[in-house]
Amino acid sequence: MRFPKFATLALPLAWFLSCCTLQAQTSPDTQGAIRNGNFEKSVSSPNLWAGVDASGSLAGFLASQPMLDPSGSLPGENEPTPMPVSVAVGDLNGDKLPDIMAADPVGYIRIYFNTGTAQEPKFGVGELSLPFLSRSEGDPPWIPDGFSGDERNRWMLRWVNRRQGVRLGLYDSGGKLSFVAGNYFGDVYNIPNEGGATSPRFSQPKSLVKDAVPTMKDPNFRWGNIFAPLYYDWNGDNRPDLLLGEGSYSANNVHLFINNGSAASPVFSEDKRQALALGQGRLQLTPALADFNGDGKLDILVIDRAANVTVYLRPATWAAGDSIPPSGYLAKAGGLTPETAIPAPTTAYSAGSGLNTLATGDLNGDGLFDLVFGRSNGRSAWAVNKGTKEQPKFESPVELKGEKPTPETWKTPSEWDIDVGVKRGNFYAYANCVTAETDPESKPAEGKAALKFGFADPVNKIVPKPAIVFPAPILLGRKADRVEFGDLLSGSSERRSLDAPANFFMMRNKSIEYDVGKTYVVSFQVRGAKVRNGKVNMAYSGYKKLGETRFEKGERGAAKAIRNEIYDRVDFSFDFRPTATWSTVTKEFKVEFPKQAELNKEPKSSGAVIEICFEMDPPDGFFYIDDLKIVPK
Repeated sequence: MRFPKFATLALPLAWFLSCCTLQAQTSPDTQGAIRNGNFEKSVSSPNLWAGVDASGSLAGFLASQPMLDPSGSLPGENEPTPMPVSVAVGDLNGDKLPDIMAADPVGYIRIYFNTGTAQEPKFGVGELSLPFLSRSEGDPPWIPDGFSGDERNRWMLRWVNRRQGVRLGLYDSGGKLSFVAGNYFGDVYNIPNEGGATSPRFSQPKSLVKDAVPTMKDPNFRWGNIFAPLYYDWNGDNRPDLLLGEGSYSANNVHLFINNGSAASPVFSEDKRQALALGQGRLQLTPALADFNGDGKLDILVIDRAANVTVYLRPATWAAGDSIPPSGYLAKAGGLTPETAIPAPTTAYSAGSGLNTLATGDLNGDGLFDLVFGRSNGRSAWAVNKGTKEQPKFESPVELKGEKPTPETWKTPSEWDIDVGVKRGNFYAYANCVTAETDPESKPAEGKAALKFGFADPVNKIVPKPAIVFPAPILLGRKADRVEFGDLLSGSSERRSLDAPANFFMMRNKSIEYDVGKTYVVSFQVRGAKVRNGKVNMAYSGYKKLGETRFEKGERGAAKAIRNEIYDRVDFSFDFRPTATWSTVTKEFKVEFPKQAELNKEPKSSGAVIEICFEMDPPDGFFYIDDLKIVPK
């Protein structure tokens, strides 16, 4: 199967990842042709670096991906499917209490250590851990024939975004827990624990392409995607095998790859892939393991796109090549439903709406396995088992809670699109409107507020703090040109963000209108440290309709539209370099159209944008900006 052609994504900027609340402001906005250049108006967005949102729920960043619907069709580019958090349960610090590992769909992995008791779990903040498996490092394995220019660039964007949506599963590796991870695109990674049973340490693969666990002969022809992997010695030969849930189209199954290598160096072959748990039309499958009926053998529990959990009871005997049909759905009243057909009966247990992932573990120490769900709202939930070992019965899921971060929220400026590199792996980066009261070091140059970019303090106590800056990938056979405008006036930062290193920051405002023929001065106040490659990109356009559109008849009855209109755009850029104290950056320009003189007779420009971008080094780089004006000279 050649991987399907996906619609272009139009994802929101990573910092607007949750519902925002407008903060009332009374300060006047006197910034000339631009709105909120003094950063006095803001919206609240959650501080999710510690993995807990303002409500106290365990939470991660949100992301959506294009996904085939139950009919096998791909929805439009503006209808991507929200992807779920992936969860796993295990004792990661050797204190005999189950901890939770969670990977949000952007690709950040957090470990929530259990600080409660065996009977009453309690979770703190989420300690961020490497690896970050969503970062692209080069061209995709293939680019469709005939793709060039913008079409090729859009394909590259899809390639980068498809690496998101990480699914993970913990496994024992010599008395300590390691994990295996899969992603939306269909890659699998074995991530060994390089630390110990009480202090886990995971590293970034040297190459996301070369270090992937091979599950297919030719990456140009992928047999599946949306992989949810588990390691488990299914055939009892003391070597971990790979169980792989997938979600590419309606023939989803949980596949089994028998390990032809060793415990330390597993080897899997696509030629020996087999369907172990038959999906029979169920979509986007995530497997988990538990002894469901108390017979001492681990059975397969699979959650699907409809948030129902199907159980596959392991037969008394199993031989290579055997497939297991579904035994029934989890039932609300306990045990299994007698029905296995799709859709699930009304008596079936449901994890809730949207895509979910699934893990199992005894969180309350009663000897019964509980269910942990990762949800597409970015949160994790727990369903307590109130049944017996022979017939489990689960309560409704409740969201897991942790310690609220400090601060609980950031204030992001209204009218501005902000990109701090969350989707590129820029750990701990933030943008926040600060005042002298909330940040005594800010000393705003004008008004009460200034916009600050910086890096949050890590909360890690056990897991080593991620200290890595991902470089700009080499895409389209060239190094990234971060000065290139791309499609600046369209408002999309995705193309330029694609080529940037992780620590590239960008802010953009399109609430600008110019009088044609006037000279303007753009100015702003800045100060900062460890800031490089500061650049201001500006553009404006003009448009005039001269007459009606006419149509010319072409070959074989085709009609060609001949538009009677003129259009022009002007863009320019200039550099800046902040210092430790507030300094002023200015640039004078005249709004005119040298290529289309007719547009100089129009009263207003038809579109304008300003973009300010820079690179900043963690962990203590900072950048303040205030009093941005675009005023007539």
